[in-house]
Amino acid sequence: MAASFKRLMEDSREMSRRSFLAMAGWAGFTVASLIALYQSIKWLYPNATYEDPPAFKADPPSVYPPGSTTVLIDKRVVINHDANGFYAISLICTHLGCTPRYFPDVTSDLVAAGTAISKDPDTGQVATKANPALPGFKCPCHGSRYFRDAVNFFGPAPRPMDRVHIEVARDGKLFIDRSVIVDRAFRLKV
Repeated sequence: MAASFKRLMEDSREMSRRSFLAMAGWAGFTVASLIALYQSIKWLYPNATYEDPPAFKADPPSVYPPGSTTVLIDKRVVINHDANGFYAISLICTHLGCTPRYFPDVTSDLVAAGTAISKDPDTGQVATKANPALPGFKCPCHGSRYFRDAVNFFGPAPRPMDRVHIEVARDGKLFIDRSVIVDRAFRLKV
């Protein structure tokens, strides 16, 4: 046993070029694998957010007349004021997350093409040949369409856009928080 240990020590003192290149190759492979693993894990966690915070203040309620639809495109929010009060909609398409645009008429081209359009559940309006124009939202990415109250009626969107929390802040302005989803029946009474 002592002889084999002595032979191992003598052999280990001399390193051949082949042994050196093999060890250098394995060391390089190990370092490259560790760097790739680190980058793969780092990729899963974003290091920057370029989006505005989800909570913000808008104008006071007196600025929004009853029946109005106010689109805050930079905040990706819509403030609707109807007879029952205020409600806010997150302006994010439920299909792939694009930002739908508001149009005073999103239905007449569909009615002209013969597409049957469902009745708007909040307003009760129906787009017909006699009255084809209803206001709403159209997604520029894949053509999903929504009524003014964010209920989807055409296209690949699987569900209505989300309603988000709205309240009156202490300073009298509307406070909207897009990170808090509320029920469709929620209305802020002012």
